[in-house]
Amino acid sequence: MRLRVWIESTLIVLALQGCAGTDTVVNQTQQKSLQSLQLFNADSSPRFSFYLACTSEDASCVTAENAFSTWSRSRGIAMRPIEPGDALFTGGIPSSGRHDALPYRVAIRLAPLIVPSYDGSGGVGGDMRGGYQPPKVGYTGTIYVFDSATGKLLLNTSVHEQRDASYKGDASEYVRSEMNTLIGNLDPAYSRN
Repeated sequence: MRLRVWIESTLIVLALQGCAGTDTVVNQTQQKSLQSLQLFNADSSPRFSFYLACTSEDASCVTAENAFSTWSRSRGIAMRPIEPGDALFTGGIPSSGRHDALPYRVAIRLAPLIVPSYDGSGGVGGDMRGGYQPPKVGYTGTIYVFDSATGKLLLNTSVHEQRDASYKGDASEYVRSEMNTLIGNLDPAYSRN
């Protein structure tokens, strides 16, 4: 059983290695695409309603949802949690129907990931040495922007981030920090505390 957990964790870490070291969540091209949609009025008020679908195998979605909830309340953005398979992602209109007359719907499908540290001192037959691997914290996600009137998909961009966490560090603080970075890329005027 331990070997299976170790192999699964190792595969997840290896899959995320390509994500490591990314300084920004949204690259310049993606940022230009977001800015061209004018998601905010000149007075910085939002022109969209926001939908968040989060899935994880641990409690990290609660932390992510709290970060987005804090942001949406402070910026006056209508936020609605939805399921990852909601009709919004396929047809541009949420299962619960149309809610407002704002020009856009912004939705994020998010999957936070926490990989615990590993200190391999043995393995099959006791002669496999893995060494210490620090804990990893990250996420993958997709930002969608839909035209509210038609449901037409205007933008679909993938985002991801991963970083090493401190030994015995609080994973929720890392998840919150990563979500605030993502929010800051979506809403550069947002002042994080």
